[in-house]
Amino acid sequence: MKNFQINWKQLAVLAAFVVLFFLLMDFNGRINELNRLNTELAKMETQVSAHKATESGLQEQIQYATSDAAVNEYARNNGLVREGEKLIVPLGNSTPVPQLNHETTPTPVKISNRQIWWALFFGD
Repeated sequence: MKNFQINWKQLAVLAAFVVLFFLLMDFNGRINELNRLNTELAKMETQVSAHKATESGLQEQIQYATSDAAVNEYARNNGLVREGEKLIVPLGNSTPVPQLNHETTPTPVKISNRQIWWALFFGD
């Protein structure tokens, strides 16, 4: 058998490859983590923008609810009036007019027995 001689240069190159392999594996793990975090960031940004839109809508509702226009609308819809105004409620007819529904029933056509047997054996 041959004697294998390993010199320090070959050992250094082998050690460099091993270190490079582990560095690449760590780099790959960090890239995967970065991609996961970027995806999570995009989801969070979408949720934040949706919440901001909801907040602005609620702020508009609060501003309208505290305005004089909302108070006036509520008062008008619930039969309240301002000072000096009179509430007028229109009344309908006191006696309703009944509506008659006339349904006509068709009169049956008299068919003879001979026509019934003829249709039974020979068709229409």
